[in-house]
Amino acid sequence: MDAGKVAELRRVDLRGLRPGGPGWVQACAAVAASMEELGCVVVAHGALDGELRRDLFGRAMPELFALPLPAKQGTLSGHIGGYIGPDPEKAPGLESLRISEATDAGKVHAFADLVWPDDGNAAFCQTIGAFAKGMLELDHAVQKMVLESLGVRKERVDSHLASLVYDVRLSRYGALAPVTAGDDDEATTYMVAHRDCSMVTTITQHEVEGLQVRGRDGAWITVAPEPGTFAVVAGEMFTVVTNGRVPACVHRVRTPSNRERLSVLFGSSLKHGAVVGALEELVDHGRHPLRFRPCDFDEYVKFRFGQQRPGLNSALQEFCGIGTGTK
Repeated sequence: MDAGKVAELRRVDLRGLRPGGPGWVQACAAVAASMEELGCVVVAHGALDGELRRDLFGRAMPELFALPLPAKQGTLSGHIGGYIGPDPEKAPGLESLRISEATDAGKVHAFADLVWPDDGNAAFCQTIGAFAKGMLELDHAVQKMVLESLGVRKERVDSHLASLVYDVRLSRYGALAPVTAGDDDEATTYMVAHRDCSMVTTITQHEVEGLQVRGRDGAWITVAPEPGTFAVVAGEMFTVVTNGRVPACVHRVRTPSNRERLSVLFGSSLKHGAVVGALEELVDHGRHPLRFRPCDFDEYVKFRFGQQRPGLNSALQEFCGIGTGTK
């Protein structure tokens, strides 16, 4: 088990590990420590082999982004669904599409039929399906390691995981003209500092660096795009579930100028209409009193994105934080 540490962000090698086997306890402790510090951990895992990586980044994504703009925009849905184009203030130069419920083969085929109405692109569907299968295993492993390390019973962890749905978001940065300059002439900010509203997101980078995580001291930590490694980022709903023990990770994208960057996000969030609250084992009347009231995820998304708010705001606290006097 490799648990090297760069600042507070840890890199943990999960390859070949099995629950209860050699190195498992140490790996769980390292994953949980990094998530409690930053809401992020970098893990090495065999979820994406070389052939699947080539299919994903070398064929599936170029084919998708080469589609006419109206075809891509036809997937738009809700505040965080479907197509996202450049936002001059928050995400200049970003183009991104989300496949909802990507662990369901029928949903993936429905997405492909929408953007490729003539043939549905079976190869694309196969690639996304294989990617989602590997990412689901990794997502479950990390969430279990964190929650069980915090003292949550296995049956409650399993119930929590059963309440989730999983999306794939394919993103490219720099293909469209950026407008936000960085602190120097060699890098450009393509996504401003923000927290995700989801449960957990696993980020797969391809070749070009860009992902940065903010440390406790405010310094930015660059996450290298090493093949076989993934950045697992906690969202605001995971903060609710862990009663504030795991913070929602503050992160941004700053990419070397004049280089296109590709990444794929595998995100877990709550099923439609679900209400989430702190897990029972993580609440006590001493060190860890209840921090958040039960949160309706759909209503929170409307609250957070339905009005003009800065990227780093207290929306979660305003919406369901204890003692705020709000809804």
